[in-house]
Formats: sequence, structure tokens, C-alpha cells
Amino acid sequence: MKHKVSDIIEKIEGNFDVKNIQTKRYGLNFEIYPWLKAKLFHKYIMGVDTLKKKSIGVLWSQIISLCYGTWNLFIRKYEIWAFTNSIERIKISEKYHDKVFDGIDKQLNRKMLIIEFRLFKKFSYFKVASKYVASKSLFLLFEELYGFLFIRKIHIDHAEIITQIEKELDCKIQAKSIVRKQLAQYRMMRFWLAVLPNPKMVFLTVSYSNYGYITAFKEKGIKVVEFQHGVINKNHQAYYYKAKLNPIQFPDALCVFGSNEYNFLQRDTEFPHVNNYIVGRSIIDYYLHKAIENKEIKRICVSLQDGPVSDELIHFLLEFNSRLTGTFEFVLVPRRTPKKFYLEKYDFPDNFSISEQNVYENIAATDAHLTAYSTTAIEALSIGKRSILIDIKGKAKEVFRDTLENNPFAFFTNSFIDLENHLINSKITEKAVIAKSNDGNIKSDYSINISSFLTEICK
Repeated sequence: MKHKVSDIIEKIEGNFDVKNIQTKRYGLNFEIYPWLKAKLFHKYIMGVDTLKKKSIGVLWSQIISLCYGTWNLFIRKYEIWAFTNSIERIKISEKYHDKVFDGIDKQLNRKMLIIEFRLFKKFSYFKVASKYVASKSLFLLFEELYGFLFIRKIHIDHAEIITQIEKELDCKIQAKSIVRKQLAQYRMMRFWLAVLPNPKMVFLTVSYSNYGYITAFKEKGIKVVEFQHGVINKNHQAYYYKAKLNPIQFPDALCVFGSNEYNFLQRDTEFPHVNNYIVGRSIIDYYLHKAIENKEIKRICVSLQDGPVSDELIHFLLEFNSRLTGTFEFVLVPRRTPKKFYLEKYDFPDNFSISEQNVYENIAATDAHLTAYSTTAIEALSIGKRSILIDIKGKAKEVFRDTLENNPFAFFTNSFIDLENHLINSKITEKAVIAKSNDGNIKSDYSINISSFLTEICK
């Protein structure tokens, strides 16, 4: 059985001088442990290096994506660049909205360019809600080319520590390839900042895959703010640190959903940043108002994840369904894995369906929410719905014990009998009451919160 991520981090960063794992380039010393840590623990948890490996198909996809708003990088100056991923887009009223930054855009009196990584999901440029948007492909292609041509040899100081950590985790990574990618990020972003009008500030949804960018921005005096997109706690390797590292490649500030993440960042980790802000989530406030009022549980939204965990969850639900004395309707919502994959792999009974609407639409339109350990477990509560977590191999409790176990509307189980009893006997509760119970995880009144944050950060 795998150990808790937090326990392993404490052991590794307590026993090994990870700060000394460095590479020298461009007259600088780069602390590369954070670059490797993200990949090491991803492989430890998921069992694979990445969900999408480099291939001719991936390269061609990025070349085609150059047609997606790339000209916006060159035709005007922006005060803010916002780096995001196309998987953050959801369809609302015929337009695809970025869950994080399109909510902010309405509050800004400044031009903001959304720079979007487009791989797992693609939307027409004319069907997105963002006012100014450009593909990240131009940056990525130049980084690949630069890394291939000019970063051939890489020396890592104290590489033996990496070997010891790999042994501790019982998994290996391509350390030099990871280092090459981040060095290329840094060098090419220095180039772009020399030829493009510089933003005054950079927003991003993920810091742990953009260390090279962040270093380049901060060297130029450009403030970097990360906006929470998923779980932030002791069991997320990118945010839980016991080692004290150089803050140059970490964001200056984090905007988080609620007080739980805020308190964790303030008290429980050495994540090297300066400020935290509680802002909530615009998309959650929108769907709370849209959600149907609660009634007896009949239709259940199931948030799938990618990889083996989805298979285990589906197997659990299919067996549960075969044992039921009554019937519930299960509405499965894929993340990145195509609907076709599940339809070809499983013979679903009539009370199972796979929805192509976004997960929030489904949560709002059903009577309860169920997942393994997706962040939607938290979000569903703030949309006013009960949240059921199937505790496969103890992962749900590992991730959400501290934030959800004391919530009366969150339920952890790996028992068919207990799950059926919960679904049948749950008391009907108003959606506003359930949402209020989750204020520590996602603060309400997003518009007020984000306006206050922008007033302070943009002084």
C-alpha cells in the first residue's frame, strides 16, 4: 500500500538536502528539486509519467493551434497575461468560458490576454467568451526547438540525491528531460519579454509546470499570481513543502477558494511566497443560483477522473447497481477521457448515461454528487448538493479528510450497503444550507472578493 504523500514529503525533505539539487546555466544556479518533485509524485500517484506523451500527432496539434489567436500577442499591449488550460473552459449560453479568468475579466478595467494551452480540449476561437485569447503553442514550439538545438548537455549537481528519492518512491523519471524543458521555458520567455510589450502582472492557474516562466517574469520585476484550480493541501506535492527554497521560481501570491487553503498556506507549509487572498469561485456562485432545489435523491452526478481511478469507480458503481433493491440514475461526466472510450469499454445498463454537458451543469441539475477524489467533491457542496466520496484505496480520505470529513453533507464510503442507506435516508436540505456549510472551502460572494483583491494587487 502506498504511503500518504505528505508523509513521504516530510521524510524526503527532512532527510535529503534537496536545495542542493541544482543545475548551472546562463550564469545562474537553478534549484531543480521543485521541477522534479512535481513529476516524481505524479508518477508515484498515477503510475505513469504523463497523460499525453510527445508524438508527431501532439506536435501537429500544436502547430495547428497557432491559428488560435496567436496574432493577439503582437497587435496590442496588455497589462496582464493569464496562462491557463483549455480544459478549464465550460459551455455557458453557447460560449465557452474559462472557469478562472473570464470571471476576473468582467471586474478589470485593464486589458488581459489569456494564453491557453490547447491539447486535451479544443474550441473554436469564435466560440470562446474571452475577449483576448492566444494559443500557448508559439511559446511551446520555440521551447521545443531551443531545447533540442541548444540544451544538449545537462549537468545536475548532487544527482545522487535524485537517485535516492527515486528509490524511496520506487519510481524513475527522466530528470534531464524535465530540466531541459524548464531551462528552455526560462530562456525563451526571456527572449519574448525582450521582443513583446511586457505585462505589468502575470496570472496563472498552475505554477508547478511553469517554473521557467515564473523565474523569467520575476527577474523582470513582473508580479506573478497563481489562482487555485484544484486541491491545495498537505497531500498535494506542489504545495506542501518542508524544505525552504528560493522563492524566485514560485508565485508572489496565491488566490484561493476559501479559508481552509488560506490557513494551510499560512501555517502548514514552507511554500515560498508572500501573500494569500481568499476569493471564492465565480463559476460556483453562478451555478448555485442555477441549481434546482433539493429533493429525494434519484439522479446522481458522477465526476470521473482520468486513468485507473475512473475504471475503479465505474466498476464499483456497476457492481453497486447490480445489488440495488431500488434504482438510481447515474449521470457520468468525463474529464479529459473521451465519451467514446467509456462506451466502448463498458456495457452500461439503462440507468447509466454519459453527459457531454459540463460537470457544473450536471451537478446543478441532479440530486447529489459522487466522485473518487475530484475537486468537484468540494465544489458540489457550494452548488448546494450533497457530496459522496467513494474511498477507493483510502485516497478520498487522504485528500479530503481535513476539509470535508466534518461536513454533515459530505459522505465517505467504500461499502455498497452504506452507500445505499445514505442515498435512501438522506434528509432533504435546502441548497443554500448545504452551500453555507462549505464556506471554509469556497467563500461565497465572488464578485465582492475579487474586486477587493484586484483593488489591492493592482495599486
